Amino acid sequence: MSLPNDIETKIYVAGLPWITKTESLRNYFEQFGEIVYANVVCDRATKRSKGFGFITFKEAESANRACEDPNPTIDGRKTNCKLAYLGARVHNNQSNKNGLVSIFPNLINCLQRYFHVIIVVLVTAGLAICVLPYWNQYYWQYYQQYYQHYPWFSTY
Repeated sequence: MSLPNDIETKIYVAGLPWITKTESLRNYFEQFGEIVYANVVCDRATKRSKGFGFITFKEAESANRACEDPNPTIDGRKTNCKLAYLGARVHNNQSNKNGLVSIFPNLINCLQRYFHVIIVVLVTAGLAICVLPYWNQYYWQYYQQYYQHYPWFSTY
């Protein structure tokens, strides 16, 4: 399978300690080849590492050499290292094997989000179905009583 060069050269590193910075990640992976880009993903508020990062090598062979040991030790902690495209998520516009979820993702999300509203509507509709057959007789009873007291109100 032939992949574009930028996909073959990017690796994903998970399980990094919180003290790991981009420089230390870059320093570890420089032994495998020339690095184009390195990044440890950090929380915006605390500026602390989220525990994973990405390395992009200049050549695909360097990325493959870096992934030969899938569990390198970086900053004293055993991590997980693999080519980034192997762990990529499937987006809604791509096919997957989840059946209805892939065909109607927005409908499924809407049903989950408004589940309580749907239940209330169904219960109300059920009550209406039970009451409607008797509604006509109660309405006319009330109308006749009201009309007796206020004859000018009649529209018939």
